[in-house]
Amino acid sequence: MAGRSAHDMTQGPVFGHIVRMMMPMSFGILAMMLVGIVDTYWVGTLGTAQQAAVQMSFPVTMLVMSVSIGLGAGAVSAVSRAAGRKDGSSIPRISTDAMTLALLLVGIVSFIGVLTVEDIFRALGASDTMLPHVVDYMRVWFGGIVLIVGPMVAGNILRALGNAVIPSIMMMAAAAINLVLDPVFILDDVFGLFPGLGWGVSGAALATVAANACTFLMVLWYLVFREKLLDFNWEDLGEVWHHWSDIARVGIPACISNIFNPVAMTVAMSGLAMARFGDAAVGGLGVAGRLEAFAIVPLFALSACIGAVTGQNGGAERIDRVREAFRTSFLFALAWGLGVAAVLWIFADVLAAIFLPSEAGQAAAVAYWRIAALTIAGYGITIAGSAGFNGLGRPSYGMMITAGRALGLMVPFVLLGSFLVNAPVGVIGGIAAANVLSGLATALFVLTRAPMTAKHGKARKRKPVDAAAEEPA
Repeated sequence: MAGRSAHDMTQGPVFGHIVRMMMPMSFGILAMMLVGIVDTYWVGTLGTAQQAAVQMSFPVTMLVMSVSIGLGAGAVSAVSRAAGRKDGSSIPRISTDAMTLALLLVGIVSFIGVLTVEDIFRALGASDTMLPHVVDYMRVWFGGIVLIVGPMVAGNILRALGNAVIPSIMMMAAAAINLVLDPVFILDDVFGLFPGLGWGVSGAALATVAANACTFLMVLWYLVFREKLLDFNWEDLGEVWHHWSDIARVGIPACISNIFNPVAMTVAMSGLAMARFGDAAVGGLGVAGRLEAFAIVPLFALSACIGAVTGQNGGAERIDRVREAFRTSFLFALAWGLGVAAVLWIFADVLAAIFLPSEAGQAAAVAYWRIAALTIAGYGITIAGSAGFNGLGRPSYGMMITAGRALGLMVPFVLLGSFLVNAPVGVIGGIAAANVLSGLATALFVLTRAPMTAKHGKARKRKPVDAAAEEPA
C-alpha cells in the first residue's frame, strides 16, 4: 500500500481501526468548532451589524463547503477502494487527481463568488448596514477558499489510507494559528498590550485563510516528500478523466446529502415551526442543538472514519468485515448516544439557566434535551450508514438515508408537530421521531438487505501495448 504511514485495514480488528482513527479526529473536530465560537466572540466586539454579517454568511459558506466535503468523500472512496484492492501503484495517481479536481472546481467557485458576493447577499436580504460588512468578509473568504479546501481533501486522502493522526494534527494546528491571528487581525488593540491590525470582519476571514494556508503547505510537503502520494505526471489524460469521473460519482451525491440536514433544521427553526412560538423558543432550540453538537463530536468523527474502513474492505471483497464495520459502528452510536442523553437529561435545567436568559428559552432547551436528545443514537446511525456506503462507492444508498431522515421524516414531522401540538414540544417531538424512525430503518436496511460489495466506476479501456516495442533489442 502506498504511503509510509498507511494502514492495511483489511486485517486486524475492524472496530479497532475505526477507534484508532476516530479518537484523533474527535480532537480535530473539537478544535475547529472552538474556532467558530472564538470567531463569533471577537467579531461580536466590533458591533451588532458586524456580528450579524458573519452569521448571515454561514449558510453560503456551508453550501460551498458541502462541495468540498462531497469531493473529500469521493476521494476517500476512490483511494480506499484502491488500497483494499492492493493497487498501490494507482494510489498516487488517484490522490493527485482528487486534489486537482477539488482545487479546480473550488477555484471556479472562488472566482464567481468574488465577483458576485454583493449581489448574492443583497438577494438574500442583507440590510444596508450589514451588507458592507458581509461583502468585506465574504470577498476575503471566497478569495482564499482554495487554501481552506486543500487541507480538507488532503486529510481525506490520508484517512482513506488509515492515517487519521496527521489530518487531526493539521486541523488542530490550523485552529491554533487561527485563534492567535483572530484578535491581531480583527482588533485595533489587543488586550491593551500591543496594537492589532484593525481589519475588522475581513480580518476574521483572513485569519481563517492564513491559518489554513499554513497547514496546506505543511500537508503538501507531507504528501509529496514523506508519503510520495502525489504524482505530477499528467501524460495519460484519459486516466485522469477516469479518476475524476469515479470521484465525482461518489462526491456529487455526497455533496447533495450534506445539504439535506441544514435544510431540515432551517425548516424546524422557521416561521412554519419553532419561530411560531417566539424568538425565545428559537434561541432555546439553537442553544440546545449547539451544545448537543459538542457532545456528539465522536459520532461526527465516526462518520468521517467509517468510509475508509468500508472502502478498503469492500475493495478487498471482505464483505464480512464491511458488515462488521457497520454493525460495530451502530452499536457505538447507540452506546454513546444513550450516554450523552443521560448526561443532558440530568443537567438540562442547569445548562439552560447558564446559557439562556428567558424562561421560555430555557423551557424549549430543557424539552429538547429531555426528548430529542434521547434519540441522538438514531442520528448517529444514519450519518455512519451514509458515510459507510460512500466509502463502498455506493453513494445512492448514502443519499437515500440522509434524504429519508431530513426530508422524508424530519420536515413533515416538525411541521405536523408544530400545528398539532401548537407548542415548541411539538417541533421537538418531530425531530425525535425522525431520529428514531430513520435510525431503525437504516440499521434494519444495512444489516439485513443492503449490498456490502464495493461498487467501482466503469472500467477504463487502456491503450493496447505495442508488443514489438517491448521486445528486447
